[in-house]
Amino acid sequence: MQLRLVGLTVGVLAAGSAYAQYVISAHSGVIQVVEGKAYLNDKAVETKFGQFPDIRQGQEFRTEEGRAEILLTPGVFLRLGDNSSIKMVSNALTDTRVEVLGGSVIVEADEIPKDNSIELLYKNSTMMLVKHGLYRVNTEPAARLQVYDGEAIVKGESGQLTLKPGKETALGGVLMAENFDKKDTDELYSWSSRRASYLSTANASSAMTMRNSGYSGYSGYSGYSGGLLGFGGWQFNPMFGMFTFVPMMGFGYSPFGYGWYSPYTIGYYSPFYGGLYGGGYYGGYAGGRAASQIASLGSSRGFANSSATRSGFGGFGGMARGGGVGGSGVSGGAMSGGHGMASGASSGGHGGGGHR
Repeated sequence: MQLRLVGLTVGVLAAGSAYAQYVISAHSGVIQVVEGKAYLNDKAVETKFGQFPDIRQGQEFRTEEGRAEILLTPGVFLRLGDNSSIKMVSNALTDTRVEVLGGSVIVEADEIPKDNSIELLYKNSTMMLVKHGLYRVNTEPAARLQVYDGEAIVKGESGQLTLKPGKETALGGVLMAENFDKKDTDELYSWSSRRASYLSTANASSAMTMRNSGYSGYSGYSGYSGGLLGFGGWQFNPMFGMFTFVPMMGFGYSPFGYGWYSPYTIGYYSPFYGGLYGGGYYGGYAGGRAASQIASLGSSRGFANSSATRSGFGGFGGMARGGGVGGSGVSGGAMSGGHGMASGASSGGHGGGGHR
C-alpha cells in the first residue's frame, strides 16, 4: 500500500484511490463540516465532496445560524455552535492557537502527542489543553471554560489555575475552579456527540479496509511524534465523505465513549459496559463483519456516499463506552448495523473516554 503525506486542503480528486491513502495534515484549521451559514473572512463557505476549505493563520471563521467542525491536530476536533466565531492565531501542528471571539466552542481532544501544543485564547486568558478530553468555552452570558473530561491549564491576569474534569472557571477576574453539572447539555453538545459517533464508524471502516488491503506499517513518517495511540493521522473515507482519525497502534475512546482503532487492532471488538464509573467488561473478535453492515449504518445516518457493498469495503461500526447524549445511542449494548453502543448511552450523560 502506498502512503502519501499530503495536506487536506488540496481536496480528494479520486475517492476510490484516496480511500487507501493515509493522510497527515500539515497544519491545523481544515473546515470539515458546515451546517447552515458560515463565513471565512466574511466570505460564505461552501463545502463540496472531497474539498475542504482551510482557515489560514490570521483568518477569522464564524457561523450564523449554523454549526461547523474544524480539524486541528490529528485526533482533535473543534466545533462551533450558532453565532460563534474564532480566529486562527497559529495553525502549526506543534503550536496550534485558536482565539475564541464569541459564542460557544467545544473541543474534542482524542489524542494530543507530547510534542504538540493546543491553546484556546479569550481576551487576556490562555487555556492550554494538556490531556485527552472534552472542553468548552462559552462567551455568553459570561465567559467560562468548562472541562467535561481531561485537564486544562488556564492563565489569566490573576494567575494560573489547573482545571480537572467537572470543573469550570470564569475567564476574567479571579480564576476559581467551581463545579458544574456535566449532564446539563445543549444542542451543540448533542451534535458534537453525534459527530463523534459518525467519525468513529468511519474510523472502523477505514481501519478495516487498510488492514484488508495489506497495510504493513507507518514507514516514511518524519517530523511528527506520536502520543498514546502512536502516529495518528487523518484519512479520507469516501463512504462518509469526510476525514476520520486513524491511530497507528492500539485503540482508544473519545470523550463521548466512541472507539478509535488502528489497522492492527480493528479485528478486536471490546466494548466496555457501564461507562467510566464502573460496570463489566466484554471482549470479542469482530474481524470480517459484512460490508453491508457499514452501508446500512451509513445509510441510516443519511450519508449519501455509503456504498460499502458496491465498493467492497469491509468493517464494522464504532463502539461506545459509557453514556452518550440522548438520542444518539442504542440502549442495552445492542448491535445494530454493526454499531455497538454501551448500555445507557441514550441517558444523556457524559461517558468519559481514554486509551488502552
